[in-house]
Order: sequence, then structure tokens, then C-alpha cells
Amino acid sequence: MASSIDPKSHERLNLKLSHARHIPWSPKGRWVIFSDLHMGDGGKRDDFASNADLFSSVLTQAYPVEDWNLILNGDVEELYKFTWRAIKRAWPSIYSLFDTFHHQGKLYKTVGNHDARLILDLKESSPYPMDTVLRMTGTELPILIYHGHQVSTYYDRFNDISRIGVRYFAMPLGIMNRSVSHSSRKRHSMEQRIYTYSRRQQLISIIGHTHRPLFESLSKPDTLRFRIEALLLAYRKASVKKRPPIEEEILDLKSELAEWSARKHPEELSSGIYAAGNLPVPCVFNSGTVLGKRGMTCLEIADSEIRLVHWIRTFPQETTEENEYQGFTRQVLRKADMDYVMTSMRLLS
Repeated sequence: MASSIDPKSHERLNLKLSHARHIPWSPKGRWVIFSDLHMGDGGKRDDFASNADLFSSVLTQAYPVEDWNLILNGDVEELYKFTWRAIKRAWPSIYSLFDTFHHQGKLYKTVGNHDARLILDLKESSPYPMDTVLRMTGTELPILIYHGHQVSTYYDRFNDISRIGVRYFAMPLGIMNRSVSHSSRKRHSMEQRIYTYSRRQQLISIIGHTHRPLFESLSKPDTLRFRIEALLLAYRKASVKKRPPIEEEILDLKSELAEWSARKHPEELSSGIYAAGNLPVPCVFNSGTVLGKRGMTCLEIADSEIRLVHWIRTFPQETTEENEYQGFTRQVLRKADMDYVMTSMRLLS
């Protein structure tokens, strides 16, 4: 694969990521990672408002502070559009939840491009420590948790200009902020840079920023395609009696891929971050966003596994006895044993 990260970007990432705060990993530890909340002033232009209740309920019911550590991986506050005071005033219940984790020493908060001003504006008065990057230690290969905008020179040089333009020009005129999450080309470019960097350095990157969930460097359609290919090989080798359930699963996955593809633009149907013809190295994971139309996604590191989880709102008529949560459903989209991820990374990179 042709290099998608220039030497200067490589050096800049090394410098930024070398000052990571360490989090000791253990098989009994439990961490949940959310990114891109984009909390605003609670008004009609606050993107967080539609999923605020879902986020609060999930955090309260599914991730109690007694059992979990909370990692907020950038763009928690939407400071492009709103002031810190307006955001703090709009969401006291959310900050109360953050306080609970913070007081137990279980809250980690990294900086994103949309909330970067918190480090400069609040300085010592910031309610929570903020890090550029977190480094999970105790695993075979390093795990770095950072927002992801650090690979772009643009955000290094012009982030303040972009923030001023959005808040004082775009918002009053009703112009939408076309961030990287709205551009498939920008998403792919940034994901490629992070993938190349992580593969070269033999480390695992857990990011946000693009709003697109990734698991083991694969997007959802890539995952479906790889699974279909594996099942086709298994079908060919299976006995006649064992073929029907394999065939049924292939058809189900084919329908799911077709349904997903119908809702997306053609250029988004592949992650495009690994070399064509090569096995993808499982070095990039993305927790997605809290701002999904049907719910929100996050990553869990727990029980010696890493999991991509989709939380979906449920209404009373949709509630089943099997669902242990009130108002929402937990769906594990992908999961992998941590040892498997580390071994695959070591052997394939």
C-alpha cells in the first residue's frame, strides 16, 4: 500500500502520542469508551439533545461506576458552536454522572478538535483532567486512545479559525458545519493515515472523530463481506446435511449488506483503509458516535475482550422480557478476544 501518511505527520503523531497518560490494563478491568457527544446548549441546534436521555440511561443502568471506568474520547463539548457556560448550564445531570466517575478516579477525558479550547480557556479550573492521548499498558502491544484529529495539519494550524467561523458566521446564517464526519473522502483519508501509522508502529489505535464505527480496521460492510467469504468456503467443504444452516446465514448476511448499502453512498461501502488484496491488520478501532439516528455506539474493553456495542432506543411496545434494560436494547455488533487481537496484530503487521 502506498504510504498515506507523510514523514512530518508521522513525526508529529509520535511527538503528540509520546506524552500519553498510562492506564494499567488487567483481565478484570472494565472500560467503556464513548466519543463525539457534541454537547450543546440544549436548544434546537444542539445535536446531543436527541440522544441525551439515551446516553444518560445507558450510563446509569449499563455502566455503573462500581464496575466500569468511563473514557470520553474527544469532542464531548461542542465549543465550535456554543460557550462552555451554556453547555454546562444545559446539562447538569450529565455532568453529575461525569462527577460520579471522576470522584472515584474512573473518568478519563481526551481532547478533540471541537473541545480543544477547554485546555486553554479553563486551564487549572477545568473540572476534569484532559489528556491528548491515553496509553493502556500491560497488553502485549500498546493500545493508544486518542480522538484522531491529530493526524491532520489543518486542525493543528487552523482549529481556532474554524471554530470562530462556525460560531460567528455559519451558525447565524444557518449554514451547516461540514466537518470530517460529513465527508466520506476526509473520513477515509484520516482513517488511512491512522491505519498506516498504527501498522508501522505495531500499536492499536482507538479513535473517534469520524463518527464511523470501525472494528479491527473494518467497517460494517467490510465485516459482512469477509464473513460471507468465510461461509462460502465453509459451505464448499461442508457435508450435505450441514449446508442448509450455512446457506441460510449467507442469505441473511447478503440481505443485511444489501439493506445497509441502499442507505449509503457508493463511496462509503468500503473502509478503504487497508491495501487491496491484503488481510486487514486489526490495528484501528473507532467507537463511533453518540449522535446516531437509531441510537449510539461505543467500545467496551472488558472480560479480556473488546466489543463494539450499539445501544438502540426501545419503546414500550417493543420491550421484551429478555431485555434487561428499560428504554433501550444492547446489541453487540462485533467482539474479539484481546489475545486474538494482539496475536493477529503481531503476525500480520
